[in-house]
Amino acid sequence: MSNASIIKPEGTDGKAILGSDKNSSLNILEKNAFKNLDMDKMNDLAECLFVLNNRRYGPIPGAYMVMCTKPGKEWCVGQLNADRAKPFVLFEDKVFSSSEEAQKEAERIKKDRGESAPRRCT
Repeated sequence: MSNASIIKPEGTDGKAILGSDKNSSLNILEKNAFKNLDMDKMNDLAECLFVLNNRRYGPIPGAYMVMCTKPGKEWCVGQLNADRAKPFVLFEDKVFSSSEEAQKEAERIKKDRGESAPRRCT
């Protein structure tokens, strides 16, 4: 995600205030996941993720998750994302029939990429 694609609220130039990448479209899994979520709570989550990511936009290295996409039937691997419009990214090619399989894949991705758990630098 490039800085040029980030849309920041008016009057915030030079400030570390969370904007949004309005250019990235949602995939089918994300559209289904976002449709019933409270936008205010998603906004609060995105602000927390922005701070966790050292006030940087985009996917957070080492912050992978598993989301149930079809109750009791399907789980997907995703990554937390510091973005107001899309606080997590779901990987369409990482869908499994059990949460355990999805968790193992999330851990494998993190290990293969050499990422550690996110931590805020001070």
